[in-house]
Amino acid sequence: MQVTLVLSSLLLAAVAVSAYPAVQNPESRAVILSQDSGNNPDGTSKNNFQTENGIKQEQVSYLKPGPEGPVVAFQGAVAYVAPDGQTIQTGYIADENGYQPYGAHLPTPPPIPAEIQESLRLLATLPSTPEPIYQ
Repeated sequence: MQVTLVLSSLLLAAVAVSAYPAVQNPESRAVILSQDSGNNPDGTSKNNFQTENGIKQEQVSYLKPGPEGPVVAFQGAVAYVAPDGQTIQTGYIADENGYQPYGAHLPTPPPIPAEIQESLRLLATLPSTPEPIYQ
């Protein structure tokens, strides 16, 4: 009896889900206007696309010298239109130093006060102290 109840409940849930598909955001159905991508045998690549709702993405990868051999680096940019109508643009580089985004909308740290800068300059002129030797 319980098995029949569970199976009928699952069947009813499956019918309900298929009868009422999930409401999709119109953004999820944006048409791709252009797309270009390719991988080269030397390890470089490119990928670009643009959608009808204003999303643009460009990315290239390339090899650059690293301390232990070639390093793959990525450089690109993404742009989209925010709900308030403002175009948001973010550029980035990703390499052995990590992901480094930049854009006018990203927060930046406040400048270092002049007193702190002077203190750091003075500290840099002091002789270093030798490391203690423990026995």
